[in-house]
Amino acid sequence: MHVILLGASKGIGYQVLQSLLSSAGSGAEQQQDQWSTTLLLRKPELIEQDATIRPYIQQGRVRIVKGNATSEDDLRKCFEGVNVDLIISSIGATPSFTLSGIHIDQPELCTKGTIALLHVLQDYQTKETQAQFPLPRLIVVSSMGIGDHHREIPFAMRALYSWLLTKPHQDKLALEYLLRRSSTSFPTPDPSSNPNAIPPESWLPQSTVHSIQSDFLPRVTIVRPAMFGADGPARPASQLKVGEKAQVYFVRRSEVARFIVDECVQKGGWVNKLPVIGL
Repeated sequence: MHVILLGASKGIGYQVLQSLLSSAGSGAEQQQDQWSTTLLLRKPELIEQDATIRPYIQQGRVRIVKGNATSEDDLRKCFEGVNVDLIISSIGATPSFTLSGIHIDQPELCTKGTIALLHVLQDYQTKETQAQFPLPRLIVVSSMGIGDHHREIPFAMRALYSWLLTKPHQDKLALEYLLRRSSTSFPTPDPSSNPNAIPPESWLPQSTVHSIQSDFLPRVTIVRPAMFGADGPARPASQLKVGEKAQVYFVRRSEVARFIVDECVQKGGWVNKLPVIGL
């Protein structure tokens, strides 16, 4: 089983990487169930020098491609020589707080990354035989409160989200719109019934949208975490709420990573769903 991980140098992606690599035992009967990975990293040394991951690199279970998730050429390198079963993307811009408000280092990272990935996947579909190389499942981390889900979040959080997270949520809105349009199961958001679910032309031009094939991805999961609180060990799963209309406030990155690995990957759940997770 092979997974491409985007955004694995830190946060959710790094914890997913650790969990997948250690999830199968070392016995001969279990080796066929072990995950191997391809990581697309701007700074490979962050993982190459990691004492936890280095043994897996030496075993050949971790392959590193140097590049950027917004580059189609770099993404194509990730598919070379492997049959990809799964893609997990947790890329996102890094916010910093300044006296003038929140500054985002790469405000269009999710938008550009999604465009590039979908271009590569639609080429992958046309160039390979579907019976032999079906399109991989795609799991992407978004955010609670995006588009048509804004009205579902707790009332106390709505003003905070609208004021504090406008720019990063614009980026996530484009990510979700493009994925839902390319999915065979999600309906494309309708501007007449829900204009808030449509990215503005100034952010995502229609010419770009129409460069991407619609209705071709068979298995998509868009994970919508609550607002990230203080990092720490994951709390018991029984304490968390998960559901497409769950009303939650905060979540830890470790809890999102565990949900992705345990519920989405190992149990195969939440295919073609938009689960919200938090406490």
